[in-house]
Amino acid sequence: MSIEFIGIWVALFVVYSIAVRIAAGRHHQQGGLFAIIFVTSILFRAALLLGSGFDHTTPSVFLYAPSPLTAWVAGGELGLTTERVVAIACDLGALALAPSLLRAARVPLGAAVIHGWNPLVITEVAGSGRIEVVAFMLFLLSLRLIQKGSRWPAAIVYGVSLGGPLMLVASLPLVAKAVRARLVAGLGLALFGWVLVFSETTRIQLAGWPPASALGGSITPALVALANLFVTRNDTIPVAIALAAWALFVGVRAARWSDEPRIPYEALLALGSFTLVSTQVLPWAFVAFAYLGAHSTNRGWLAFTATAPMTYAAIAAGSSSFWLGFAQYFGPCALLIFFWLGSPPRAAAG
Repeated sequence: MSIEFIGIWVALFVVYSIAVRIAAGRHHQQGGLFAIIFVTSILFRAALLLGSGFDHTTPSVFLYAPSPLTAWVAGGELGLTTERVVAIACDLGALALAPSLLRAARVPLGAAVIHGWNPLVITEVAGSGRIEVVAFMLFLLSLRLIQKGSRWPAAIVYGVSLGGPLMLVASLPLVAKAVRARLVAGLGLALFGWVLVFSETTRIQLAGWPPASALGGSITPALVALANLFVTRNDTIPVAIALAAWALFVGVRAARWSDEPRIPYEALLALGSFTLVSTQVLPWAFVAFAYLGAHSTNRGWLAFTATAPMTYAAIAAGSSSFWLGFAQYFGPCALLIFFWLGSPPRAAAG
């Protein structure tokens, strides 16, 4: 990692920590507070875009799997600068959805700072041009349409968003309950994109299986290692059990869920829990959770943001260091632990 990367991350984390404490409180002028967050978020991204940039010699990957979106971008040969501009535009578009999403869920608008000032989002979007944010923006838009009761448009937009990282499929039980049979049209669009782009020989790799390494925030590699010691040497069995436990958890929550304005919170829980059991997780996967993190408004996001650079260091070192290898797991686990133990969303003032 470059000095620029470390310096920007440390500076952002300091101001981000202060901002979250201020923004999560009660404010009468919430619209003005969000305007400040939005403008400063633009300045953060512009500063990084116009700076010297990062080292991009390593190919850009997401969860060790391609997608129709990344295949389309690769085929278009847009160039890194163009990808960074497109990523910033879509990222800011997602941030612009925050006021309506947060108001519907009765969460203070200042909580949008968790997305707008998040160091992981800024560095991945403005520094690396993480094009997957196009799908994340569409995903947020589909959640907003569900909040408004616009089920047909929500189903279509959600289907298009599934052309991005496959992890978004983890929200399927939730969206299915919200839009019901209309989801068939959205899934048709998603399947068309995946079938059109990939051949039969690559489909088994789309979910990151078999895993190339144990690198990432998932606890699945640890479960597999324990199973090999005490139960079975078949790696598929503990993975299947972990995924089945996750599916049961999300299915039960989806069955009980009935508050459509709170769907971003439920989506955060579904995707976050899936990350713990998925076969491969890279740190930029947590960009999706930063987009939804405003709906939790608790300290887990600070714990995650503080430890995310250690995950990058583990990747750069190839996990040759025990402590770097251990550190990569702390961020995701701390995030979810604090997610349950931290403060619940507060009602918006006024």
